[in-house]
Amino acid sequence: MPSRKRKDKRSKQPPAKDTNAADAADDAATTSTTAPAADANATPHCTDDMTLRQVFNQHPLIQVGKFIAIPYLLYLGYYYLQLQHPDYLSKATAGIISLRPAVDVTDPRQLLIIASPSSGTAQIKAELEQKLRLEIGHETTDTAWHFVRDGTVSWFHGIRFLTEPSTNEGRAKSFSAICSSGEEHANMGFHPAAYRPPVSKCSYRSKWDDCWMKECYLTLVKEWGCSAANNCEINFARNIHQVRNPMRTLESLVVKFCVGGLAGTVADSFLIYASALFPQHNFYEDSCIEATGYFLVEYQNAMIEARKRGEISAFYRIEETTACEVADMAGMLSPNTTVYAPNYNRIKRICDVNNTDSPARQVVEKEENKVNTDIVRLGWKDLRGGMHGSMKKEGNTDLEKKVKELFKALGYDESKEVEEQVPIDDKQADEAGDEL
Repeated sequence: MPSRKRKDKRSKQPPAKDTNAADAADDAATTSTTAPAADANATPHCTDDMTLRQVFNQHPLIQVGKFIAIPYLLYLGYYYLQLQHPDYLSKATAGIISLRPAVDVTDPRQLLIIASPSSGTAQIKAELEQKLRLEIGHETTDTAWHFVRDGTVSWFHGIRFLTEPSTNEGRAKSFSAICSSGEEHANMGFHPAAYRPPVSKCSYRSKWDDCWMKECYLTLVKEWGCSAANNCEINFARNIHQVRNPMRTLESLVVKFCVGGLAGTVADSFLIYASALFPQHNFYEDSCIEATGYFLVEYQNAMIEARKRGEISAFYRIEETTACEVADMAGMLSPNTTVYAPNYNRIKRICDVNNTDSPARQVVEKEENKVNTDIVRLGWKDLRGGMHGSMKKEGNTDLEKKVKELFKALGYDESKEVEEQVPIDDKQADEAGDEL
């Protein structure tokens, strides 16, 4: 069954402005005169009696550049003052304007929500931002350039809870696989710029180069398994595990990463990351459903083990949880456990039991990032050997058993899933895909 590949929407950088007027230096001695009147609609051009300043100001790049540079500088200044130096504005206004304090790399934040890819991370971020007015990042913890001072929702930040590979050699191999993949694999949700301002002073204008590769290694060294070692650079008051029905999650992963449909090939970026994070499994031998299925099992089991070790304080099923319940698990309904004090009074009022009409007290509805709109439907039979390009023995139930165990561990009812789904015809799939 065909699946639709998502386009990688990348913003284009504006062209660099040419401000070099050295070639016109001899004109500096020319007596300043008024340029002849010209048609307002005519293209500016140089004349013998124009001054150096007039030539410079009428250059097309200067004319266009000022409309780009000024807004960009204002944009940077806004983030610089708001996030990095709010104290400057307070001092300049003698305390009349008092902004929220800056949060440095090592300063504590309220919560980290960990969830596998396709588990509703974009949705819960939107819920917490819109309904509780929290500053929550999606796959980013960089408080210098992003409003993420309350916390982060992420799948990749789950590496801090991984215990494999257990050897330095194994980790070096995994680090190399990820950091050598370059910007081509940015769609996996990881870039070292998402963690903190680069230690190596890498240029943000470059999406990926040797400097960012070095920064990638530094980030992985600091983050991988840091929770178990209790030496994470970036810290959160509470770590929470968000889960979604495993079969629905698997269906979305298939839509995202199976190139050519259910029996298609696995996206290279997915294979690189899956193999690096969980080297104990050979994903290259799997069909696409098997690769995404085993990845989901490995990831969720790693988070379950971290919860058993006490590194993750709670978990919730997104289909039956409200924003207020997440805030409670994060410790924001108690003044003693709220990191940023003003959040407590606001959230207490929003989540008050008598405030029955509060949207934050309503169960989270899937509105953001709807990847699988009935493009793929799976039943237990689809997970067995011999199906959809599987090279395992026909009828092999290894993946099926492991996914069913995951259902039980996360509190879902496996009996509600069907043995075999009714196929979606090509027309239905195309219509659903048009909604992406």
